[in-house]
Amino acid sequence: MNMKKKRLKLPPARGAAVWTVVLSVPLLAACDIQAILEVDIPGRVEEGALDNPKLASTLVTGVVSDVECSWNQFTAGMAHHSDEYIPTSGNLDLIRWGERRIENVDVQFSQGLCGGGTYPTYTPLQTARFQGEDVLARLGGETFSGLDGLADLQAVTRTWGTFPLIALGEGFCEMTIPTVEGEPGPLMTKQEVLTVAENKFSEAISMAQAAGNTAMVNTALVGRARVRIGLENYSGAMADAAQVPAGFETIVTRDASESRRWNYYYERLNALTGFRQHGSVSDHYRHLTIDAEGRPTQDDGVPDTRVNVMTNGEPGSDFVTENWFHDKYNSRADPLPLVTYREARMYMAEAAARTGDIAMATDVINERRMAAGLPAMSAPASQSEMVELVIEERRRELFVEGAHRFNDMIRFRGTQFEIPFLGEPGSIHPNGISQKGDVYGTTTCLPLPLVEKNGNPNIP
Repeated sequence: MNMKKKRLKLPPARGAAVWTVVLSVPLLAACDIQAILEVDIPGRVEEGALDNPKLASTLVTGVVSDVECSWNQFTAGMAHHSDEYIPTSGNLDLIRWGERRIENVDVQFSQGLCGGGTYPTYTPLQTARFQGEDVLARLGGETFSGLDGLADLQAVTRTWGTFPLIALGEGFCEMTIPTVEGEPGPLMTKQEVLTVAENKFSEAISMAQAAGNTAMVNTALVGRARVRIGLENYSGAMADAAQVPAGFETIVTRDASESRRWNYYYERLNALTGFRQHGSVSDHYRHLTIDAEGRPTQDDGVPDTRVNVMTNGEPGSDFVTENWFHDKYNSRADPLPLVTYREARMYMAEAAARTGDIAMATDVINERRMAAGLPAMSAPASQSEMVELVIEERRRELFVEGAHRFNDMIRFRGTQFEIPFLGEPGSIHPNGISQKGDVYGTTTCLPLPLVEKNGNPNIP
């Protein structure tokens, strides 16, 4: 029998590949064409299948995983972009991060996926934020009603799902968040995004309290305290931070199984193998000390164990700059903090200093000094001196954690407490030239990606 080959293209589906199927069809023979066309594409999941109570824990785990990955990428990237590291890379993308040359057209920055490239930032954060909203909406649907442990799952989802808003609000010069998921959102200021985050953390606290999940209550309290400091709601920040118990922390888990799960603080700076030594701990973070009178110093007093850095004399990836690294993360699998009691105490100290309570700010700092085995300090004479001391203590206490230093550099910009970026007057590279002779760019806060602007009719 004569046979002809007919090429049939199946229509594409979201998240699925376009399959090309070659069928040998006898032209003169009767056959069930419909049965032939019913092709099962492995891995394709219908959206309605997600509204299955048996998948509730899996959905929530997915939210936590997406937030962990995006938080890891963002916070490690901000160490590279702030003054915590100096640029030592030979990789073009990482050179741009280290020399403040990130632009709104950079594809890796704006469209890269979690675990790939250098520091994909925008898409992973927005993906994690969306997943939190989507899963929370599903959990509130009729099919999940009466599910055992539902209140706890909702509390975890709202709490973890709000942290991307911190990064999107603190890190970017401007932002857009959908008012209705799936529709383009309005252009928003940093303060507007942080206000949304504050409201969602308030929801998270109420949910976690109702569910009896103390860990999520404390996690959301620290998150809201951070947001309230950014909104200059000092009394609110102090009230939140004061409730966090000593030693509390929530971690971002990491492991060495695949790149999405690696600790990028370690991988880009400390790693002895792989994509390593693309930054070096900046000069002004080396040999930090506390003198006999409790003043923060460098090379003059008791070593400050909160910033323990070292070198083996080897060059970084540029083959020029000596590589200095820290011991805070020592493998791809080392976890990193999402929130800690220590940062809550720093919010307490800043809130006290900003409202003129010098005695309380001094007590909080000395409490942290005592925990680190460091000399206590005396209360300064003025409020402005106290604020300066809090900023200095924060850079030491929260070194390479949570993008705190980058956030301080952004929020104090244009004030009397301004912290210069590398390449600016007052920095260790005051003439705009790096230690290897490269010219620094001008990026401070992160730009809203051009692909977002072009695709959003609400943004002029």
